[in-house]
Amino acid sequence: MQLLRTVRDAAIFAPCYIALDWASYIDPVGPFNITPWNPQPALAIVWMLLGGVGYLPIVFGTIFIADVVVRHTPGGVGINLATAAALALGYAMIASLLRAAIRDAGLRTARDLTLFCATIIAGTMVVGAAFIGILRLASQIATPFDAALVRFWVGDAVGVLVTAPLLLAAGDPRRRDELARLTRNPEAILQVLVLVATVWALFSGWTGDPARHFYVLFLPLIWIAARFGMNGAIVAMAIVQIGVVLGIREMTTLLSVVELQALVAALSLTALFLGVMVDERRRAESDLRQTIRLAAAGEMAGAIAHEVNQPLTALFNYGRSAQMLLGRIDNSAQLRAIVEKMMAEAERAGQVVRGLRDFFRSGSMRLEAVAVERLVSSAEQNGRAAIAAAGDTITLDVRCDNGLPPLLVDRLQIELVLRNLVANAVESIAASDSDERWIAVRAMRHGDRDVLIMVTDGGPGVDPAIVDKLFQPFVSGKPKGMGLGLAVSRAIAEAHGGSLNSLSRPHGEFHLVLPCANAA
Repeated sequence: MQLLRTVRDAAIFAPCYIALDWASYIDPVGPFNITPWNPQPALAIVWMLLGGVGYLPIVFGTIFIADVVVRHTPGGVGINLATAAALALGYAMIASLLRAAIRDAGLRTARDLTLFCATIIAGTMVVGAAFIGILRLASQIATPFDAALVRFWVGDAVGVLVTAPLLLAAGDPRRRDELARLTRNPEAILQVLVLVATVWALFSGWTGDPARHFYVLFLPLIWIAARFGMNGAIVAMAIVQIGVVLGIREMTTLLSVVELQALVAALSLTALFLGVMVDERRRAESDLRQTIRLAAAGEMAGAIAHEVNQPLTALFNYGRSAQMLLGRIDNSAQLRAIVEKMMAEAERAGQVVRGLRDFFRSGSMRLEAVAVERLVSSAEQNGRAAIAAAGDTITLDVRCDNGLPPLLVDRLQIELVLRNLVANAVESIAASDSDERWIAVRAMRHGDRDVLIMVTDGGPGVDPAIVDKLFQPFVSGKPKGMGLGLAVSRAIAEAHGGSLNSLSRPHGEFHLVLPCANAA
């Protein structure tokens, strides 16, 4: 089975390698026809990177056959066998180094991409030195060693840097699926049309050396890579590569061809690194959202325990009452009323649990008109419990202006925010030496459409060094704080169409603004 697979792969690899060698046979120099554009080594390197260096004999034979078919065996069979062996061993060395260095052949991280580029650039230089060295020792090339090496090295390095990421994407099932989805994206289709038009204008629409106008390709490339990351960069590079291969066949100036290949390399590196950075940022944002969601679970656990504990306690008391009434025949109506209350409390606990489940599944909220007095009363109850747990003598003053309209909020989530703000105030005062040991919660109108709930305390306030970053994840003013509570609280406030901010004051002061039900 393994033998059949190797034969099948070789039957695909050899014709593709020879076809790439023929397609890139542009502007050959010297008796060995060294060209400034060699994408075929990328095929050999990627094949051995993904399949192993066991394919080395097939790569060696294919390189020799390509020399015979494309270049007609310059220097004789012996010299061509030696150069083919040097190239095959060099490409196997590069593939082995890549297998040991990079963690993901899909090049999804800046680390892997940097190691890939460095290995290719250094490896092709070593391979080029071996190839040119053999020719010089055999007196088969009159060009100075350094000039011949630079030409060969540029041809191989540029060809591999541009072509290998495309081949690696073709060998990665996940990348293939992502690229297939791009073909159905209207914006991606528009970007392809713009890039094709730009490449056409570069080689056919404008007069003069294309290298002078090559910078215009950076504009659509940055657009593509910024929107679709590495996948977009790979597609853009494929289009540019095809355009360059077709366009430079009409060029006659050697300097222009070499310069153009260097520009292609710069364009490719820009596209690859921009694409991978966009992908890494998106993954980081996704991981951060997941971290905040998990942090929200911890922050909400206390609120959920408080909310569920009340109906469970009521269920227990009603159950004890029902047990006492079971022995009395004439109290069936009372027993029925108690059972109805038990069912109501069970439904209340179920609503709390379902609300939590919906929030963590999709971030959805159960909006309802909630009286401000109810939210403030819950904050007072939680605050007194936090003060008692801290064992401190802190005065808690809670006031609510008369006539405040109800708020359209998810009651559980907003109670969590207020619980967090009051708990932070308790911790701030408990950790300080201030004589002003008080916390105040005020609810008042804030314009025509909002209500402001202000939480202040007698603590030292927020450190000015972190006040601008206080609501960023993992930034905390507490020695043992994770820096997630305020980030989650602001996210909840903004999801309701409100805001949560800290003011720079001598004491701690937070403003929670929420929309009124009638305004919403």
